Amino acid sequence: MGLGVNFNKSMNVKFPMKRFLPIFIITFCNAQMTLTYDGLVRESLDSDSIRYLDEVFENVTITEDVVYGNAPDLPFIFLFEWNTYDLDLDMDIYEPEGDTETQRPVIIFIHAGAFFSGHNELDDVVALSIAAAKRGYVAVSINYRLGLNILSAYSGERAVYRGVQDASAAVRYLKEFSSEYNIDENNIFVWGTSAGSFIGLHLAYSEDDERPESTYGGWGDPDLGCIDCEGNSYDHDSRPKALVSCWGAIGDLDWIDPENDVPSILFHGTADPIVPYNSGFPFTFNILLPIVYGSNLIQGRLSELGIENEFHGEEGQLHEYWGTVNGNWFDGPNEYFEQIQSDAFLFLYNQLYSVEVPIDHEVIPKSFTLHQNYPNPFNPITTLRYDLPEQSHVTIVIYDMLGRTVKQLINTTQDAGFKSVIWNATNDYGKPVSAGVYLYQIQAGEFVQTRKMVLLK
Repeated sequence: MGLGVNFNKSMNVKFPMKRFLPIFIITFCNAQMTLTYDGLVRESLDSDSIRYLDEVFENVTITEDVVYGNAPDLPFIFLFEWNTYDLDLDMDIYEPEGDTETQRPVIIFIHAGAFFSGHNELDDVVALSIAAAKRGYVAVSINYRLGLNILSAYSGERAVYRGVQDASAAVRYLKEFSSEYNIDENNIFVWGTSAGSFIGLHLAYSEDDERPESTYGGWGDPDLGCIDCEGNSYDHDSRPKALVSCWGAIGDLDWIDPENDVPSILFHGTADPIVPYNSGFPFTFNILLPIVYGSNLIQGRLSELGIENEFHGEEGQLHEYWGTVNGNWFDGPNEYFEQIQSDAFLFLYNQLYSVEVPIDHEVIPKSFTLHQNYPNPFNPITTLRYDLPEQSHVTIVIYDMLGRTVKQLINTTQDAGFKSVIWNATNDYGKPVSAGVYLYQIQAGEFVQTRKMVLLK
């Protein structure tokens, strides 16, 4: 295929023993903070490439058609459900060839298609799965049940809910067989595009007691059951560790609550005619489908509740603006595809370590501060630390010495606390930048501070 991809029909794979990496301790303002990497960052601080940020593996092995569940499906996508039949639910699993790590994070990719078309081998999810596996992830591209009558709100709600059930079954399957696939069941992410993003958002933020009335059935249609009740019987929590949402929406903003504090990065074009940027009907004028709430309102709700999020609203861009139509390339991939990958992989990288404060109360900084980056000079990754004494809207931007914007790292509202963000020496388009002196600036409310850093090559 020319992509460094090998196909593997066998699931009987033997893996090496686990390696253990150390725990690093850092101290801020007399409060001990434990930075736990759990083997999830680069194995050498001298390495030029960073696992989970850069493509550190040349080849990828794909295990196709792995059955993760079985569920009732529609014989035709527009008919009622009294005549369903059992369907095997399958996934393709992408792994870095020659990898010796035994606790690997997972990204589940969920394809587009408006719930009546599409499959797990669409161009974008295949490209993303390969890119993720080359970075060291176990990437999983799932098929889920289709079936949507675009003239029926009842059908629309049930279609989304079935997809959420299938994604839940996929997560539970991976947790059940985590040792077989050498994955870390505590670090399972979901990355959805269009319809797949609807599924990811509802899996992350909705509960069984918030089910739409339509999911209980009627007129001969079955009760769809709880979110974790379909597909397989494996008993595990199916909520993802974090979410990447590309041009998606949710059925009710109130479903997002503090108990389900899943970090999310969201991408959406402001002129999207298919899935509303704010709120409205899918497909713009289809008043027969239920109103949904797009990424701009979702990020507002997340920020209101103090749930970590990062939002990229692209002015004037349409649906699937990275160059696809229903997941297949159409004049793409374009520069947005690289930019979205860069932003999303950096966001997920930041979720792969945890900061624990082992004291009885949260430590709050006394003042706004932007610290010197570390390491400095650096190649190719550095960490920028900053302190927020109160909730603030924060922007952090990298500039070159001519004052030109290189990359915006953060543009969101954050709670008070000790914060950090990683820069991997790429620009807004995901391209590596040249060696030299760069400026990084924080603006938090009325506080503005700028510092210099040096990138070596």
